[in-house]
Amino acid sequence: MQKSCLPLVILVCVIAVGILAYLLGKRNGTKTIDHIALNAAFVQEVAELSSLEVQGTASIRTTNVANDGSITDELRKLFAEQTLNISVPYIAKYGVNLQQQQLTIEEKNRQVYIVIPAPQLLSYELRLDRADASTRKGLLTSFNEAAYSTVEKKLYTASRKQLDGQPVYVEQAKEKIRKVLEQYYAPMQFKVNVVFKDEIKSKVNSPLN
Repeated sequence: MQKSCLPLVILVCVIAVGILAYLLGKRNGTKTIDHIALNAAFVQEVAELSSLEVQGTASIRTTNVANDGSITDELRKLFAEQTLNISVPYIAKYGVNLQQQQLTIEEKNRQVYIVIPAPQLLSYELRLDRADASTRKGLLTSFNEAAYSTVEKKLYTASRKQLDGQPVYVEQAKEKIRKVLEQYYAPMQFKVNVVFKDEIKSKVNSPLN
């Protein structure tokens, strides 16, 4: 009688162990998903890598000629003109800088609310190896390297200032970051709401509250 009950006891034990393993696995799986959803370090890395690269050409022209048709100006053109045109390709990158600022992540009912610092110009480089320069000078004028270098520095300062905070590129950077974060959470079936700090006009509560 005892031997006939043994298979039944084993079957019951196997079923019990299976149910217990399923419940533990389901609970651990939920914790894993929550952990991924609230993984600020990984989200920070994703946001920082989602930078927007912009390429273009910066140009500058300097001259001591007024082109006003005066005799003095004509003499200056002949003997003392100093005209320099420089065009240099540039590479600019816009993104979020989280070295001194932090992002905020909240998760509730499979919705993730993320607050990120506003994108800004992170880097700007003039490709001086691809510069195109042309000069026009008077008979008694000669350009030197110091003058050329001064114009290059002026070009860098002016063009960087123009691109710093450029609203078109800032908005493009925001959209790229939003898209990348949405793709990150999509496999986990989380709805993502990304808000940038410059979009918060007043102190408001999270929509998840």
